[in-house]
Amino acid sequence: MIRFAHPAYLHLLWVGLLLLAAAWLEYRWRWAAMKRWASEALWDAALPDRAPGRLLAKRILLTVGLMLGVIALAGPQVGTRLVEVTREGSDIALVVDVSASMMTEDIAPNRLLTMRHEIAELLGQLRGDRVALVPFAGVAFVQVPLTLDYSAVVSVLDALDPGIIPQPGTALAEAIGQARKAFRVESKAQKVMIIISDGEDHEAGAVTAAKEAAKEGVIIYTVGMATAAGGPIPVKDDRGHVADYKRGPDGETVISRLDEKTLKDVADAGGGEYYRASAGGDEFRRILKKISGMDKEQFESKEYTNYEDRFQWLLMGAFVLAALEEIIPRGRRRRR
Repeated sequence: MIRFAHPAYLHLLWVGLLLLAAAWLEYRWRWAAMKRWASEALWDAALPDRAPGRLLAKRILLTVGLMLGVIALAGPQVGTRLVEVTREGSDIALVVDVSASMMTEDIAPNRLLTMRHEIAELLGQLRGDRVALVPFAGVAFVQVPLTLDYSAVVSVLDALDPGIIPQPGTALAEAIGQARKAFRVESKAQKVMIIISDGEDHEAGAVTAAKEAAKEGVIIYTVGMATAAGGPIPVKDDRGHVADYKRGPDGETVISRLDEKTLKDVADAGGGEYYRASAGGDEFRRILKKISGMDKEQFESKEYTNYEDRFQWLLMGAFVLAALEEIIPRGRRRRR
């Protein structure tokens, strides 16, 4: 079976055919001109160097050589070879906090937008790892099951906002439980859970849930997406402008701060580590480095047909024809 890697170049062969036709017409024209100049009996005296046949041969050799070069440029590939390609990777559940407190602007532009950006950067560096997305607020659910389609994860991630989960709060324990369901029990890949939150857990049981996940071989990393000083939680109007800030029962502005203790305890219970969010997102690169050294599972194997390139022989033929064209003289040898 023959195929071409760049078949568009084959259209240039029409130029070669036109050159061959022009060479034949030139040959006919030279013979006609010689006959008009003198009779054949006088050619030895009047046209001793005549050689229209040799000129035709030189034109044909050069043109055919150019055509071989064009075919080589098109990338001919002959024969097939089956190459087996396998994929392997870890299973990663991204557990993301989308509660109202994630709109706090203590991390510019706000916690939620920063989290989106850092996760998108992380996904751009993954190679063969399956990813699930689990957003949570007052409740949690698996928004994207384990997949290799990182672009789909990013698309869903960009649509996340506090309004996607109407129930307010931060149910960290439920989020861990839902993320456990995203993993396949039969999978031999290392299971990793990355929790990105400000740590404000409104319900108890997060550490217990992390311990239960660790029994199933899940390693939990936590990222504190907030600052210790914190900031007020903006309340926006229909146009997206800040109309006020969230207030408590006494009318005072609620300040949302980073709860590092909860996130550290969850990471310790899950056998992982806690990181505080930084301006450059270095914490995600450190997590990725640890994931890269974990056990991988071969979960996909495909056979691809690989064609062998054969342009070398055509180029050699083109050079040989070009050399012959140079060797052949343009005229005849004179008889002594």
